[in-house]
Amino acid sequence: MERRPRPGKSEGVAREYAQHPDHGEGSPVRFKIWLLAGFILLLFGILTVQLVRLQILQHDQYVARAASNRVRTISLPPARGLIYDADRNLLVENAPAYRITLVAAEIPDEEVGNVSAELAELFDLQAWRIEQQIWERKYSNDPFLPLLVHEEPTPAQVIDVTSSRSTLPGVSVDTVSVRRYEHGQLLGHILGYVGKITEAEYEELSGERYLYSDQIGRAGVEAAYERQLRGTAGRDIVEVDAIGNVLRTLDHSPPRPGLSAVLTIDIELQQRIEEILNNHLGASLYASAVVLDVHSGQVMAMVSVPSYDVNVYSEITTKEYQDLLDNPGQPLKNHAVQDQFPPGSIFKVVTAIAGLAEDAVDPETRIYSPGMLEVHHELSPGIIYRFGDTTQGVFNIRTALAESSNVYFYYVAGGDPYRNPENPPRHPSEQERVDELAEDGIVAGDVEFDGVGNQALAHWAREIGFDSPTGVDLAGEAAGLITSAEQKLQAFGEEWRDGDTYNMAIGQGFTTVTPLQMAVATAAIANGGTVYEPRVVKELIDSEGRVIQPWQPVVRNQLDIDPEILRIVREGMALCTLMGTCHDALVALPEMLVGGKTGTAEFNQTGTAVSGAEEGPTHGWFIAFAPFDDPQIAMVVFFEFSAGYLAAGAGGEILRAWAETSGAIASAIPPPHARVAITDEEYERLYSAVRERSN
Repeated sequence: MERRPRPGKSEGVAREYAQHPDHGEGSPVRFKIWLLAGFILLLFGILTVQLVRLQILQHDQYVARAASNRVRTISLPPARGLIYDADRNLLVENAPAYRITLVAAEIPDEEVGNVSAELAELFDLQAWRIEQQIWERKYSNDPFLPLLVHEEPTPAQVIDVTSSRSTLPGVSVDTVSVRRYEHGQLLGHILGYVGKITEAEYEELSGERYLYSDQIGRAGVEAAYERQLRGTAGRDIVEVDAIGNVLRTLDHSPPRPGLSAVLTIDIELQQRIEEILNNHLGASLYASAVVLDVHSGQVMAMVSVPSYDVNVYSEITTKEYQDLLDNPGQPLKNHAVQDQFPPGSIFKVVTAIAGLAEDAVDPETRIYSPGMLEVHHELSPGIIYRFGDTTQGVFNIRTALAESSNVYFYYVAGGDPYRNPENPPRHPSEQERVDELAEDGIVAGDVEFDGVGNQALAHWAREIGFDSPTGVDLAGEAAGLITSAEQKLQAFGEEWRDGDTYNMAIGQGFTTVTPLQMAVATAAIANGGTVYEPRVVKELIDSEGRVIQPWQPVVRNQLDIDPEILRIVREGMALCTLMGTCHDALVALPEMLVGGKTGTAEFNQTGTAVSGAEEGPTHGWFIAFAPFDDPQIAMVVFFEFSAGYLAAGAGGEILRAWAETSGAIASAIPPPHARVAITDEEYERLYSAVRERSN
C-alpha cells in the first residue's frame, strides 16, 4: 500500500486558512483589504494632483506670496498736475492730507477682531463691517491690496493710530494730496472735480499703475485730461519684518508727476460775465454765455449759472446732492455745452448764408412782409396755417437780418407759399397791392420763387457746425439737431411740408442747437468761414514750466463759399445793432461798432421748439462779434424764459466787459439815440458807413 507524503506545516496552515468559513472567495476580510488599498491609492492620487498644482501650475503665484511675506512693493502716487488760467495764475493745487488704510495680510488671524473693534471705536464705524472686509481681503487674490478705513481723519485720530502701532498691526497713516480749487464756484463747470476710483475702474486701470486709493477726474478738465494730469506712479521694493515695519529698501522707482494744464480762460472776464448773467437772470431759471477767439477757437470765457462749488462736492452729503438735483436751475449741468435749445431767429444767419450761396436771393432781392404768412395745407387747402412776423414792410437781406423779418426768411428757405394753384384767391384789395409791388420787382406772392429748400438749408447748417458736437475738450457735450425730410418720416411717419421748412428757416420746429455751437458758427461768420474746434486748454506744461504739448488751432471745416456772402451777413448784423432788434446791445457799448443778432425762440413745456403757427413761452438769445471792422471775439448769450432783446442788453454789457479788460475799445459810427423807425435816408446813411468799414 502506497503511502502519501505527509504535508508540511506551511501547507497545513494554508489549507486550514482556506477552509476557515471567513476566508473564502468574496469574504468580508478580502473586501476590506481592497477597500483600504483603494483608499490609499486615492489619497496618493489627491496628493499627487495637489503637488502638481502647487509645484507646477501655481508655482509662480505661491513663490510670490512667500516672498511677499518679507518683501513688499509700495506704490508711490504721483503728484497730480496743476491747472492755471490763461495768465498762468494758479487755479487748482494739491494740498496735503492723511488717510487711514490697512493691509489685511499683515493682520494675524487671531487679531482681526481686536483690530476691527479698536478701529470702530476710533472712527465711529461698525466693527462687524470692518472685520468682514478684512476677512474678504485676506482670502482675495491680492490680500496685500490696502483697504481704505477713513478718508479724512482728524489730527487727533492720526496721532492715535500712530501711537497704537503695536495694537493695530497692518494699519497705517498714509500722506496723500487732495485738490483745492480756487474759484471753485466760478469755474466749477470748466475745472470739474476728482473722485475716488471705483473697483471696476481700478480693475481696468491697475495695469497703468493706478492705486486703489487714487482719485480720478470726474468732470470738466479733470476728466478730459485725466491721463495727462495724473502722471505715473512710482514704487519702492522693501524688506519688512513680521508686523510690517520696513527694514531696508531694495529698489526705488520714483513717481513721475503729471503735466499741468494752462487754460484759455480769462479769469477777470469770466468773473464779470457771471455777475452780468446773475444780474439779468430775472425770471429765468438758468443762463449761459460763451466768448471765443474768432481766429483760433480758444474759449476766453464760458459761464453757466447757477453753478456749484467743486471744493465741497467730494464731501457732499446725500441731502445736499439731492438738493442740487432738485434745483430747477440744474446747477450740475453746464448749460453752455450740455443743453440744446431751439435757436429762434439767431438761426436766420444760417438761412441767409444758404439763400445767398444757393442763389435763391441776391443782396438786393426785396421781399414784402404783410406781417404774417398764410400757408394752406397741401392736401386740404381749406386748412390754413398762419405764420406770424415781428415786423412788416419791404426788406432786403441786410434789413431782414436787422429787423428779423420772419416772412423774408420763410421765402428764402421755403419759397412763395402762394405758388400752389389750389390756394383760394386773395381779396381784391390785397391782390391789387401785391400786383403793384410785383411791378416794382418786389417779391410779394404769386411769383415764381422757390427758396433753397430743406436739404440745402440743412447742408449749410451742418457745414457751419450744427448737428454734431463741436469737439470741445469737455465731457458731456450735446450734438443739437438739424432734421431732414427722411428723419422726420422715420421718426413720425409724416412727409416733410412747406411749413416744416418755414419753421426751420427761423430756428423753430425740429431744430435745436447748443450755445457753444452757436458761438462757433458766429466765429466762422466773423473770421471769413473757418470753423474752429473750441478748446479750454491752451497748453500742457511740466513741473518746470516748459511747454510739453503746445496748443495748435484745430480747423474742423472751411466753408466753400464766396467771401462776399459772409460780408453781407456781417453787414446785416451790424445794422441790427445800429437800427434793429439788437439795439439794446449798443446802449451798453456805444463806443464800438459790433455785429449782432437776437433770437426769441418759442418752445413748449417739455423744452422743445414749437412751430411758427403756435405760441408758447420763449428763450432769449443774442449772438455777436466785435469789433465789426476787425473781429476778435464771437459771443453767445442765452437766457431760459426770456426774450432776445433782454439777452441783447446783457450781451452789450458782456461786450463792454471784454472791451475794457482787453483794451479793445475803438471809435464807432454814432448810432441813433434809441431804436426808431428808420427812414430810407437814415438807412442809406448807416449802411454807407457800415460798408466803408466792412472787410
